Amino acid sequence: MPKTLRAFVAVPIPDAVALFLMQIQAQLQLPKRNIRWVAAKNIHLTLKFLGDIDPSRVPAVAAQMDAAANATAAFSLTAKGVGVFPDLGHARVLWVGLVGDLDRLKTIQAALESGMASAGFKRETRGFGAHLTIGRIRRRIDAQLISESVEPLKAVASDGFRVDRLMLLKSILTPNGPEYTLLHTSHLAA
Repeated sequence: MPKTLRAFVAVPIPDAVALFLMQIQAQLQLPKRNIRWVAAKNIHLTLKFLGDIDPSRVPAVAAQMDAAANATAAFSLTAKGVGVFPDLGHARVLWVGLVGDLDRLKTIQAALESGMASAGFKRETRGFGAHLTIGRIRRRIDAQLISESVEPLKAVASDGFRVDRLMLLKSILTPNGPEYTLLHTSHLAA
């Protein structure tokens, strides 16, 4: 049995939004062999990546999640637009952005970041950018081709969805992609 587990805190994505994201994946006119698409069941909004942690730390993580969730009312987001990280010339990640109550999303993410730091986890040095990863580019794709594929999808949007809980997930990396196991759920205030 492993001595550590790979864990992160995320917001789940409803099935209807996952279907919308699969449709986006299908519409992108990019060489499929160069991209590892994220399976719809694995798409989520990561709020805090914890890395490899000792299982004994799960209760402390759950307590910080509960505190952040209890201090935040449920809110709505919409998946909208397609982009790449870090830029078109060096694209490594394909993502769909989020719009809606981003202030509340940033508030809960900041509360999680602060709470996890007080529990002994390292603070993230990069700023939080709300996005849903839909694919990882394995081999370089011409920037012009990416631009031509992404540009028509800049304004496409899903139906809105309600963010009402946080999940602590364990991730096991496999050759067929990650497998996630739910460890804890924290419900946002009503």
